[in-house]
Amino acid sequence: MSLGCVLLAVVLGAALLSAGTLSVLLWWRRAALRNSEMGRLARRVVALSLPRKVRLARRLLADRRVPLLARAVLPAVVLYLAMPLDIVPDFIPVVGYLDDLLVILGAVWLLLRLVPAAVLEEQVAALEMEAGCQDAQR
Repeated sequence: MSLGCVLLAVVLGAALLSAGTLSVLLWWRRAALRNSEMGRLARRVVALSLPRKVRLARRLLADRRVPLLARAVLPAVVLYLAMPLDIVPDFIPVVGYLDDLLVILGAVWLLLRLVPAAVLEEQVAALEMEAGCQDAQR
């Protein structure tokens, strides 16, 4: 067996193990969050349209009540995705993009954990109100 085949098998195994672990953790976490206040807030964020999610991210980055570490998550993810070097190279079909997806999911999870719930609630409510006003004008 050549070194390239062994390396590919190790990378594929690590990616599949990561994906399996992440899916189990997400399933467990989803069950735990289903009835909690943070779970309801997370579902409201998910329900926002993509342009409003982008606005939410910009508002959170600009809000001084959000800790510096939480504000650093989004630029760090963008830099990681823009870098040509990845944990698993993107030229490997499917698995190459899986690590990017895992990084994005981890960043969203971390951001939701680090942003104070009151600040996130306020920003989401403002965006929902904007959406309601725009829908009423139509």
